[in-house]
Amino acid sequence: MKSKLIVGAVMAATFVGQVANACHIFVTVSCPNNGNSAAGIMVCATSTTMPSETPTCGMTDANGFVDLFTPGPDNYNVCVDKNTLPSNATLTDNCQNVTCINPGISVTFDLSGDLCSPPPPPNALCWETGGGTLDKVKGDVVWTFGGVIYPGCSPSAAGGGNLNIVNHVTGLHFKGENFVVDDCRGVPTSSPKVTVNIIDWHGTGEVSGGGEADNTPVTFVGTFRDAKESGAGADGLYILVKDLSGNVVFQIGGGPNDLDLLTTGNVQIHQSSCGKGKP
Repeated sequence: MKSKLIVGAVMAATFVGQVANACHIFVTVSCPNNGNSAAGIMVCATSTTMPSETPTCGMTDANGFVDLFTPGPDNYNVCVDKNTLPSNATLTDNCQNVTCINPGISVTFDLSGDLCSPPPPPNALCWETGGGTLDKVKGDVVWTFGGVIYPGCSPSAAGGGNLNIVNHVTGLHFKGENFVVDDCRGVPTSSPKVTVNIIDWHGTGEVSGGGEADNTPVTFVGTFRDAKESGAGADGLYILVKDLSGNVVFQIGGGPNDLDLLTTGNVQIHQSSCGKGKP
């Protein structure tokens, strides 16, 4: 009985020693731009000092992550099995030499291919045309605007649309040049006959003047609402424009459900050419 206890103690001590010496290699196999990956990608770590030792292998989860629990600190050749990659992903360099030091080391493999491509613009159920003015100070107009978003319901025509907004007090000129429609919503109207009256969008463009350098790149989110004919006092615009550092350049309206109403002009929501039985 005593000998069994001794053997058991020795085995336990050996196991504890192995766990204490073990070294984690945290591997991520994913697209660098959007984080897309797949479960079931095989990754193995082989000791370069003891190449005959059984490799430590594992499969990635849906996020492309796997924890390789190696026997201990060592130099390892970490390789991704290209045969286990999803069909829409490729990997140029599938092996990396690393030194694992307790408690562990992180290794990243960058995928490429269709898996990493940005999704195509959504198929919008509406498009917009319009122009007019907003706000007055001592009888003088503050903002004028005009443009089109997804002309003919096409996400590719004219970069998805264009929009010009000018502040006549500061001299700022905004150009929206690349649009993506995020949603078409609201209530039906009859002039023309449509099933929605609000369009939400975002994109990129540039501003000049008004204290901004010429052709300063910006991002924006916005909303147009077509409330009635004509649109003065009813149709509305919301837009929030930021520079590439995240600083607000200008804003019209309080939010996508808190629009600034037009002083003059009109916003028109269309559904012609949008397909699927839309008018």
